[in-house]
Amino acid sequence: MVPTSPSGPDRVAVPARLSDARRARGLVVPYITLSHRDPARPVWGMLDPARAHRALWGKRCQICGEPLTDRVVVFIRSIDYLRGLAIEPGSHPECGHYSRRACPMLAGQQHHYHANPAVRFARCDDPVCECRYWQPREADPREPARDGRPAEAWYEAWLDLADYQVIEDPGNQTTAPAVGIALSRIRFLRLRKIRDTAVPETDRRREALDQLIAAKTLLGF
Repeated sequence: MVPTSPSGPDRVAVPARLSDARRARGLVVPYITLSHRDPARPVWGMLDPARAHRALWGKRCQICGEPLTDRVVVFIRSIDYLRGLAIEPGSHPECGHYSRRACPMLAGQQHHYHANPAVRFARCDDPVCECRYWQPREADPREPARDGRPAEAWYEAWLDLADYQVIEDPGNQTTAPAVGIALSRIRFLRLRKIRDTAVPETDRRREALDQLIAAKTLLGF
């Protein structure tokens, strides 16, 4: 998952696979993260559409940008599982491990989404930087609003590369179109919860993925 803001670099060891990756403030900048021409100036939490498309359809790691191998890690929410679609590209296990610790959303350090993501599209002073073409994406009214809302529970799922299939969901009257990794009828090699929701306990509903984890534990599948 693309970090929404930097976490402390002192606490996160960088794996060998990411030794040559671009960095900002000591942290690896994911391959699919939007960035100014200066690689040390990423726009944390924003996707580069071209790179995200290339990673998703090309079966490349969203963190290092290299081709995925036999095991793939995807970070998902219950809403993704119920729809049958993971909207971000997968990652190598070691890259996913790094992301889980470095991304404040996945690490449970960030409890709400940014209230106004559009303010991060500020232009830099580099006349050649493509930031002058950046525009905030207009949200589809069918998309659930996330700006300023409490973080959801997140889960780490492992897939076999043979099961990594990109699909296009056309959406319907209540659901916006989306492209992502198919989750329906997929056998997860591993599945675990990595952070709880920040929604107040009185407003929480039982997570579909919690129920799946309980069933896998009980039945041993």
